[in-house]
Amino acid sequence: MEMEKELLDEIREIYGEKNLIDIVKAFEFAKVKHEGDKRDTGEDYIIHPYHVAKILVGFRADVPSVISGLLHDCLEDTDCTDQEIIDNFGKEIYNICLGASKIEPIKHARRRHLEENENLRKMFLAMSKDARVAFVKLADRLHNMRTLAIKSRENQLKIAKETLDIYVPLAERLGMNELKHMLEDLCFEYIFPEEYVEVTKYLEDNYKKGKAIIAEIRKSIEALAQEHNIDCRLQSRMKSSFGVFKKTTTKGRHNVLDVIANRIIVKEIKDCYTMLGAVHNLWKPVDGRIKDYIAQPKKNLYMSLHTTVMYPTEYGEIPFEIQIRTEEMHIYCEYGMAAHWMYKEHGSKATKNAGNSAIYNMKKNLSQSTQNVLQENEADEFMQIIKTGFYENKIFVLTPNLNVVELPEGSIPLDFAYAVHTSLGNRCSGAKVNDKMVPITTKLATGDVVEILTVASKGPSRDWIKLCKSRGAVAKIKNYFKKEKKEENIKIGKEMLEEQAKRKGYSLSKLFEDKETLAEIAFKHHLLTIEEIYAAVGYGGITVPQVLGKFISKQQKLQKQEKKAELAMQKVEHKTGDASVIIDGHDDLLKKVAKCCNPIPGDDIIGYVSRGRGVTIHRRNCATLNNLEPDRIVETNWNEKSLSEVYNANFKVITRNSSGVLSSISLKIADSKVDITFIKGEVSKTGDAIIHVGVRVKSRNDLMDLINKIKTIPAVYEVIR
Repeated sequence: MEMEKELLDEIREIYGEKNLIDIVKAFEFAKVKHEGDKRDTGEDYIIHPYHVAKILVGFRADVPSVISGLLHDCLEDTDCTDQEIIDNFGKEIYNICLGASKIEPIKHARRRHLEENENLRKMFLAMSKDARVAFVKLADRLHNMRTLAIKSRENQLKIAKETLDIYVPLAERLGMNELKHMLEDLCFEYIFPEEYVEVTKYLEDNYKKGKAIIAEIRKSIEALAQEHNIDCRLQSRMKSSFGVFKKTTTKGRHNVLDVIANRIIVKEIKDCYTMLGAVHNLWKPVDGRIKDYIAQPKKNLYMSLHTTVMYPTEYGEIPFEIQIRTEEMHIYCEYGMAAHWMYKEHGSKATKNAGNSAIYNMKKNLSQSTQNVLQENEADEFMQIIKTGFYENKIFVLTPNLNVVELPEGSIPLDFAYAVHTSLGNRCSGAKVNDKMVPITTKLATGDVVEILTVASKGPSRDWIKLCKSRGAVAKIKNYFKKEKKEENIKIGKEMLEEQAKRKGYSLSKLFEDKETLAEIAFKHHLLTIEEIYAAVGYGGITVPQVLGKFISKQQKLQKQEKKAELAMQKVEHKTGDASVIIDGHDDLLKKVAKCCNPIPGDDIIGYVSRGRGVTIHRRNCATLNNLEPDRIVETNWNEKSLSEVYNANFKVITRNSSGVLSSISLKIADSKVDITFIKGEVSKTGDAIIHVGVRVKSRNDLMDLINKIKTIPAVYEVIR
């Protein structure tokens, strides 16, 4: 067998000539190692790793992933040694191949409940270390599913159910939506064969009927884009058969509104909202079907606007779904996390590939164009997650019966024992890990099989509180001492408080003469008496600083010149470089804008001196000021010579809860040429809609112009900053 010319050309185009040579070398190596081996289909075994690599190329995985796809079975199924892989292809590729082989044993873990399935999926990713191991295993599973017909009916069902339980959620977690849909539809075909035939026919029939309508819709959308000067392209697809089947199962066939999804792909995020408003003005939106995954992305960073609208025909209105996204969002949706390697991996040639700049821009826009999603440094950390694994701070171990237990990283057998059952932890006297006796302080690792040894009359030690890593174990140990050792706890707690008070230069009895503070602490921690406070400290329910801290702080007087000293400390040496605001005649003080009122140029402003955090700038009529100390307020005004280009501003719109309002607001904002940072809505107790809007404007005049335009919408009752 030789590599197909079409695949060679595709690899050359995506990865470059040098990487093509390395991939061909891996193919030839695998072909030699698998020589004489056959699959159940009777084909040469090399067919399988070849197709795995082909799938990875299709999903734009990086070069090490593609090479590992070719080599992933060599370590397990041939005479290939670890050193051969390292010598020929390097340690990075060896580690991916080794990770893929280590994943296999988790298939034998027991899965009786949904929660156990989830833990098993987490264990899969945790054992991967490098998320590219998961890319290889998903591609491996996809090809195996495509050749499942040769297996017995019993094995078909077993493999298909395992794929649906473990691999499909993994693909979704990695953002690889296309691969997820492929796996789902293949599982559907084997698990529910009759329903698969029925749903597939239903989809095909409706798709044929809808082709002419889709053509009309495309023309209308193209006209809308031209009218608003938006550069876009359109894409239509038939929905996955399994997705439609799931909706049919939960909602009934009459509620399956749409079998065809239409995508509008634009250049800028603001164009997404403009097109949403334009589409809603042209066609009536379906209530409850508008979803903003740009302002609030999914956990796997999927971003898009979704809406369903009614299209009028001679036979009545037909519902259809529209997704609106940028090119960057579309690339990510297609390839998922695998695409994150594209702009990083392929060298200078990669800059010519649309996907590379798309993913780079996606990272950048995550922090610039949405709120509460990612900061810039977090976007960088997200890239690191791919290489270090999703659950770097968690481990997944097994009971002797092969049930999966999730624990924090650094956990010891005691954490495991308490996670299984409180009584098992309380009676723990020793442990075996992977059939070997170990100290109970031994750190566990993902994949370990743990057995706990017990003694019936034994109880926990106080020292275990410091040894255990998991909060659950610590809480159970504390609870044991709370119930079983009350008198001892009172004595220990009082001694701890007296010792710490003395160390700070105070007498505990004198501090406790402050009955008001004593009552506040007791109330805060749901305690009634001094003895209960002592006992809580003794068993670890509350800490010594939590009790003494407030007493001691009340004994210390604030310095009379604190305000002046803080301002002096924040002079030029703490200069932020932002001179847009003048405070008491100074433009070089540490300052920040209050999030409660978001003042912008043109607003009447005032400053509030925060302890150790500089001056916070508020609008003069901000309600928050009523709860602050008056003597810490300083006069503040805008420095017209040093204003920034744009400022964040928020407002809320109180409106009648009816369709089309959101699109009307989006259009008003688009007409004002103002960038949206977020839009989210809620329903008030009275049934009205409250829409929260974030924008970036140059001044208060720009903001008020926009607010006045929104007030002209008939359904709008009020707009409030």
